[in-house]
Amino acid sequence: MSYQTNTRANNLNRTAKLAFFKARQRKGDVARVAEESGYTTRMVYYTLNGERRVNDDIANVMYSLTRRRTKNSELA
Repeated sequence: MSYQTNTRANNLNRTAKLAFFKARQRKGDVARVAEESGYTTRMVYYTLNGERRVNDDIANVMYSLTRRRTKNSELA
């Protein structure tokens, strides 16, 4: 059993990480998430569209990929 520190990523649930990622998603991120998580790009795409359940592995990769980015709405 691994002991996790009390960080923001550990406090957010999978749905919150998905919303966090969608607000900061850039071109090519689906391929990067698929490569780092070990799932196919189609599986990640289905997860983002709500056709599949949000997996813990995918959610953690999505959060770590976009955690230091600004929101897309703030860029415009």
